[in-house]
Amino acid sequence: MNRLLYIVVLMSGIVLLAEGCAHKRKIKPATQPLSEQEESAVEAERVRDSIALAQAIAEAQAREQQRINDSIARAEEEARKTMFKTMNVTRMTVTVQMQGKQISTPATMRWQRGKGVIVSIQPFAGIEMFRAEYDGNVMTIIDKINRRYTRLTNSELEQRGIRVTMDEADAWMDEHILSHRDEPQLTLQVARGGINGSAVIYTNSMQINGRVNINPTNVEMYRKVSLEQLVKGL
Repeated sequence: MNRLLYIVVLMSGIVLLAEGCAHKRKIKPATQPLSEQEESAVEAERVRDSIALAQAIAEAQAREQQRINDSIARAEEEARKTMFKTMNVTRMTVTVQMQGKQISTPATMRWQRGKGVIVSIQPFAGIEMFRAEYDGNVMTIIDKINRRYTRLTNSELEQRGIRVTMDEADAWMDEHILSHRDEPQLTLQVARGGINGSAVIYTNSMQINGRVNINPTNVEMYRKVSLEQLVKGL
């Protein structure tokens, strides 16, 4: 029994020794230098890793900067909305290109957020001759010279290529006027419904959050006509 056990142990040792020698032959010595081709491949991989890391850092910085810019823009927009409740423009020049004619005239404008806007055309010594009113649902244009008016709902305006809501009007005011309120004058280009023109607003006569009332005009004393009839008679 002891002899048999001795033979088993001896054979097991020989097998383990043979496997260890074979494993050592497979391992490449750590001190063996890389070939020129291998060194080039390693260097190229290192460069690719560096470029990828730099791109990842740049993209992360760009995303963070965009997030900051978006946050600032949202904060500025909210500040304007909080600040702007009413506005009174007491001196404004409106220039309209209509039927081949260019007409410039003094005007005033009153605006109340979420409620409406009134533009008064006063070509002679502050005497109102035309008025446009919008309450978020209906646009009313009054020709006081000829004692007539036209009234259009939002859907009727959209049929004529003019799409507007009170929210859109307030947003337009935030973007085009309040964001430039410190400029000496502001030129607005308008192209809607086949009527092209521009308005120059002198911001030194603009009052924000003053006492402004937006009350519709009683049009019972005027004759109702279509928009096309009103424009044709101008």
